[in-house]
Amino acid sequence: MGKRFLLFTEEWAGSGHRMAAEAVHDVLVAQEGTELSRIVGGLNTASPALRELSRFFYLSMLRYGKPFWQRIYDQEHLWGTMLKEPLGWWLSQRLMNTLLQEEKPDVVIATHAYCLSALARSKQKLARPFHLVSIPTDYQINHFWVHPQIDTYVVAHERVADHLMHSYQVDAKKIQVLGIPIRSVFSVAAKMDKRTWKRQLGLDEQFTVLVCGGEGGYGKITEVMKALVKEMEPLQIIVITGKNEKLYNELQDLLQKYPCSHRVIVKKFEPQMWQWIGAADVYITKPGGISCAEAMALRTPLLLYQPLPGQEKNNCSFLLNQKAAVLATDQEEIRSMIRQWRNQKQRDKIMKQMELVRRPEAAQQIAAYLLQM
Repeated sequence: MGKRFLLFTEEWAGSGHRMAAEAVHDVLVAQEGTELSRIVGGLNTASPALRELSRFFYLSMLRYGKPFWQRIYDQEHLWGTMLKEPLGWWLSQRLMNTLLQEEKPDVVIATHAYCLSALARSKQKLARPFHLVSIPTDYQINHFWVHPQIDTYVVAHERVADHLMHSYQVDAKKIQVLGIPIRSVFSVAAKMDKRTWKRQLGLDEQFTVLVCGGEGGYGKITEVMKALVKEMEPLQIIVITGKNEKLYNELQDLLQKYPCSHRVIVKKFEPQMWQWIGAADVYITKPGGISCAEAMALRTPLLLYQPLPGQEKNNCSFLLNQKAAVLATDQEEIRSMIRQWRNQKQRDKIMKQMELVRRPEAAQQIAAYLLQM
């Protein structure tokens, strides 16, 4: 008899957490050892009202109160101590009554920390306990991800493992360094070179810059565009605005008012991002864990701009420390790095550092580990 897996995630705080769950799920369902694999929206199941409140607060903080959000994040240990147990107590009964008792999972996986304490509490109460696995989707970890009832931590890098052991006294036997799970298609796409991707997408075979702010089109993408179009040497610029209609229209208006000699392509939401990242010579984006893992899988140099408070700032610090990305703080620094990275040897330097961090087959390795537990 195969194993039964439940993957808990949240999509209201960006799409990365759900994409990580989907990456593992897609591998699990293709394996003979899997009887059931199901993705669950944790708060949507336990408390839809709390989900909407959390989403409203998160988006409001990002829009109007970024410094305040950063201060909250800097005090995550205090907030974790205050909120984890009450949340766990309040949500666990709802999860047990609505899902866990019915599905009887062998393994429960969390790619978002919100419901982890509730899952840990449920594990203690159920007559048939499950193996609890946490998979943080960033290159850092915080207090909300840590609980004595967690059986396995699957983390992105050895530095995260060290932090768990030294700051939270987690036993090394509980930690697996397997990477951030990304869709399996990225490991396949990594075998194609950039020239092939450009040809397949109908792009010119010239130096290409991809600009994207995630599914929501976050970050000051218009500023980035204004910097790029000022470049004297020809560029091929691809901007993907995701589901941000306002940004898409704003960029279209900008290009009409200020025509340039560069080839500029503005697109909306693109489900097959691996093609565009694979074709790009440089990827300008915000440092979400999934976005960075995808870019490194495809060996596309990362130019980070406008990291959001909290996890993204920490991801940025990690990647800069590993020399696996570069941060631009203004338009002039963007232009300076673009000029520098026109030189293939300069791009090769950062790609060499990315090799030390990239794990394109993380989802496959995580699924294999889960099946053999």
